[in-house]
Amino acid sequence: MRWRRTVFGATTKLSDETLTRWTRTLAAAAALLAAAAAAPPAWAHARLVSTTPGDGAVLASAPPRVTIRFDDTVRVLGGTTVVANSGKRPVIAGKPRASGRAITIPLQKLRDGDYTVRWRVLSDDGHTVDGVFAFAVGAGRAPPSAALSAGGTNLTRTVISRWFFFAGLLIAVGVALFMPLAWRPALRAAGTDQDERALWPLVFSGFLLAFLGASSLIPHHDPGTTRFGLAYEIGGIVAVIGATLSGIALVDRRLGRGAFVCALALLPIPSVAGHALDRGQWPRPLNVAADILHVGAASMWIGGLLALAIGLPRAARKLSPEQRARFSAALVPRLSAIALASVAVIAVTGLIRALSELSAVSQLWSSGYGRALVVKTGLLALLVSLGWLNRSRLVPKLRLEALRRNVAIELVLLAGLVVAVAFLTDLAPGRQLSRAVAAPQAPQPITDPPPGATVLAGESGDRAVGLAIMPGGRFQATVLGPDENGVDGLSVAFRALGRTFGATPCGPGCYRADARIAAPRITVLLGSGPVAFAIPGRTQPASRLVSEARRAFASLRSLMIHERLASSPRDKLSTIFRIVAPDRLTYVTSAGSRAVVIGAQRWDANGKGPLVHSTTTPLQLPGAEWGPRWLNARALGWTRVGGRRARMVSFFDPRLPGWFELAVDPSTHRPLELKMTAAAHFMHHRYTNFNQPMKITAPR
Repeated sequence: MRWRRTVFGATTKLSDETLTRWTRTLAAAAALLAAAAAAPPAWAHARLVSTTPGDGAVLASAPPRVTIRFDDTVRVLGGTTVVANSGKRPVIAGKPRASGRAITIPLQKLRDGDYTVRWRVLSDDGHTVDGVFAFAVGAGRAPPSAALSAGGTNLTRTVISRWFFFAGLLIAVGVALFMPLAWRPALRAAGTDQDERALWPLVFSGFLLAFLGASSLIPHHDPGTTRFGLAYEIGGIVAVIGATLSGIALVDRRLGRGAFVCALALLPIPSVAGHALDRGQWPRPLNVAADILHVGAASMWIGGLLALAIGLPRAARKLSPEQRARFSAALVPRLSAIALASVAVIAVTGLIRALSELSAVSQLWSSGYGRALVVKTGLLALLVSLGWLNRSRLVPKLRLEALRRNVAIELVLLAGLVVAVAFLTDLAPGRQLSRAVAAPQAPQPITDPPPGATVLAGESGDRAVGLAIMPGGRFQATVLGPDENGVDGLSVAFRALGRTFGATPCGPGCYRADARIAAPRITVLLGSGPVAFAIPGRTQPASRLVSEARRAFASLRSLMIHERLASSPRDKLSTIFRIVAPDRLTYVTSAGSRAVVIGAQRWDANGKGPLVHSTTTPLQLPGAEWGPRWLNARALGWTRVGGRRARMVSFFDPRLPGWFELAVDPSTHRPLELKMTAAAHFMHHRYTNFNQPMKITAPR
């Protein structure tokens, strides 16, 4: 059977088979074109800035931790570890922790040898980044090589998942917007009471594709903890609700309004998750608006073409020939106007985003991102030109063979365009590359407390907070990050007696109260959690007492140390040390690790496993946790430890850096209790069994 149909104003004779094949090809090409045009400018990942220790470094003494710095906010993922190259045994002392742009991995007390660090992090924009490096402990050793390899990222799965989400978003949003803008006015012009039932299956399919894409991305991107994960978690929920409402709208058109709202809610998801909200984008509101308009315009394009290619034949079956002609005559001009406006918006917003992502014109040919952008733009221009040729010259004249040939060429160009977009989604924009080349300003070490100040310290998440109490009611807080540097840019305030006092930056990680405060308790307020301090009364110099405690500790013949060590409120480890001077110790941790050290010999075991022999550098035991140089030693008052009266002393060790509070027996000068607050190293010691008989022998 042959039908007479009106297409783009030309009355022609086409077989059902020819028209169906043509419309399907047009729909596929339109979907790919719009998806490619709407793909956001590359979602670049966090870049490694530095590591401590450095890659290939040979250290004379063992580091207490590994610090890795990036140029963007990151989250630690599973697989981040440090192992000894001999045997690949993990040597971490707690869970790796992230703080802003740095991650910290606490280490056990390392012996001489080679070690490999493998890290795996999640950028705030959803990219997974990983790598390895090696360092060695022991002066004179050769530079080490990594004993592990990076896990790599599954780019194929990520790209496919994102394309599912984008294809679904473009279809659902585009068709939902096309209904009130063109479809319903065309039905009214045709004088028919038909509704939009022919289009709701398309909207449902779009929401379903978006849900499949989001549900595939969410489990691999730490939902709720990164901007990317949270955005796509919300997008998945919106897609489920939209699919449900659009499915019901097939029988109850009133619920179509809810599906329309869900489509609008889905539209900003890529912009919120992508680089439009990154730091350094200025002005961010303009970038976000341009990104949303970019995706919305492409959605309108694809929505109109799909409605014409798939919805129109379905709706035409229920119309009379006269109504069909009026309907097509009203719909096609509206689609043409929408397509023209969409192309203009795509061009303008694409230019705005390109100017934001590239910091120099030369990056168009000097960076991979710029070259991929040029290829994508060229292919898009060819496709727009070819589409204009098809509409203005081939369709009205019914040159079907030429049309089929041009559609085949379009598909080849679309294949190249998809390749260019695939590269764009994994390449860093030029602005990020130039920022990395410019070497962002590294965090700075904290400065020593003011002379004469009394110092106290507390914990706020994985940050150490030191408080300097200066004469005259002046207060100064220092915030130390897990990377051993000051944390700048915080909104810090002091709370006392029901009032809140602002603070002014005074150096790396330093914040000074804007007013004098006289109160028995002060709380330092900052984003990672408040820290409360009890302010001591009159204090006295105590440097001599700290020196005597250090000498008394070093002269012990044996003792036990009950240690509680934490790198954050959630990551804690308890250890019992038994020490016999001058070079013997044994310990057992709450995690099941145990060790025996006798001179240059060491035996280690995990859990109930056997003790494994190795060699090490002989230790000088016992040794105080603080160094030979300390500052701001002040006697705070008296306390009781294990029934004994003890003098409380606080001081600052610039070597670490770290703050100490020490309880000292006034008769023997021995330390009874110690609290140390340093970078991601919050330690409490209780000392017992002084000089009691204790035997440590080699295991058999």
